[in-house]
Amino acid sequence: MSRHDAAWSKLRAGLLATAPAWLLGHLVVLLVCWWISPGDATAPLYSWDTHWYLAEADGMAHGGTVFTDQTGVGGLAHFFPLTSLATAGLTVVTRLPTAFVLFAFCWAMALLFGALVYLIALSETGDVATARRSAWLSQLAPGAYVLVIGYTEPLAGVLAAAYFLAVRRGRTPWALLFGALAGISRPTGVVLALPGAIEAIRRAHRAGWGAREVVEGVARSLAPVVGLGFYLLYCQVHFGDWVLPYAQQVTSGNRGSVAQNPLTTIQTLVQYGHAYYARDILIASLVCAALGLAGVLACFFRLPVSYAAWTAVMFWLSITSPWFTSEPRYLAALFPALIGLAALARRWWQWYPLLAVNVGMMVWVAWLALAWHQVA
Repeated sequence: MSRHDAAWSKLRAGLLATAPAWLLGHLVVLLVCWWISPGDATAPLYSWDTHWYLAEADGMAHGGTVFTDQTGVGGLAHFFPLTSLATAGLTVVTRLPTAFVLFAFCWAMALLFGALVYLIALSETGDVATARRSAWLSQLAPGAYVLVIGYTEPLAGVLAAAYFLAVRRGRTPWALLFGALAGISRPTGVVLALPGAIEAIRRAHRAGWGAREVVEGVARSLAPVVGLGFYLLYCQVHFGDWVLPYAQQVTSGNRGSVAQNPLTTIQTLVQYGHAYYARDILIASLVCAALGLAGVLACFFRLPVSYAAWTAVMFWLSITSPWFTSEPRYLAALFPALIGLAALARRWWQWYPLLAVNVGMMVWVAWLALAWHQVA
């Protein structure tokens, strides 16, 4: 069997392992949508940022305005463009409705994300059962409800996982491609430069610090930075402000700040009590954080340091989101943490309770977000 055939066989196994969890995750979210809106079960799928990604894609596909909201031109620059751009391209090619294409694309990317998580878990642990459990958690973690709506997480997850696969194997062309695309997929895509640098040092050390390996390693690690740089250059040319995407991220209507002490968030939510569903948001966010922390710790013991370093930084960015805004979906993207949990839950009496907790939390978190109680 050729290397190409072997890779395809493993990917197909990953797709098959992910498919049942993918179906279950979609069923859970659609049932939550029906619970929220019995008259139109699809309406909650357009909550929060989905309609902005859809508007961007529609504008790109049909020559309308892009990156523009009620605040004016450039008002949506913080919505990194790759998901909308891919949707627009597919819309032009297929001539199908933009909304249909957006959801079809996101759902396909969600399935592929699970398959890539399977491949990483299989490669790093050598255990097929752990790989299957990892694929299931990728679709059924509490914040994985965003894989069912029109967010950038499915595509960003695919690119992050593919980048890890490429840099771990020293596949420079693929690492450059996936890294650059990851840099324009979401604001935190550039953090992938950290594991890229760690892997570059590891490979250069093993190769005796040969010039070629050093140069290729630097190129692989800088790919996410270059991708981000292209988008910031676009913003400078078109909007006159190269930091606009990040400046918008820290406004009061969005993330609010770069980081907020989680203890401050907890204190504030406790003071609100039951008002604005603050108690529900607090409890759900703390449970998600506890699951995430367990995964991060497991990651340090079960996976190479490049995975652990990236996961730790992303975990910090997740729990320091002011008022725990979008915290569950940030945590659900940390696939190394999910692999770590899957590696720990080897017995049935460990795995099934863990899976039940994740699915139960997914229902609760999806309801909070899609019913407009917590920012998705």
